[in-house]
Amino acid sequence: MKVLVPTDGSEHSLKAVESAVALAKHEHAEVTLLAVAYTAREDMDEMPPAIHERLEGEARKALERAKALFDSEGIEVKAILEAGFVPADNIIKKAAEGGFDRIVMGSTGSSKPKGVLIGSTAAKVVAGAPCSVTIIR
Repeated sequence: MKVLVPTDGSEHSLKAVESAVALAKHEHAEVTLLAVAYTAREDMDEMPPAIHERLEGEARKALERAKALFDSEGIEVKAILEAGFVPADNIIKKAAEGGFDRIVMGSTGSSKPKGVLIGSTAAKVVAGAPCSVTIIR
């Protein structure tokens, strides 16, 4: 089973990573972590380099934190960092191109207020994914 796990470092995405660790341990799932650094395509030239670097750094940090959970268990995991305007689009495209069987992701990300049942990224992924999606709360 191939599993894609998008992560942004939020509480719910880390819970999704922990669930993916369990899948890898107990079901021998092949897991790929994906972090998407926000970039405004149209405004990229006008975006100060420091902001772009900060956003990429935050995504890289979330990816490294997620990978560390696999490393601590001695489980091999792939880690991918991409840039994107709409993270859900990156996730859906990666799932389709990679032939993933399942996406495991948090119900809300780092930009969502507490009490939200499902975030906009998760909702878009559920609606457009080419495979099963497991939402972790």
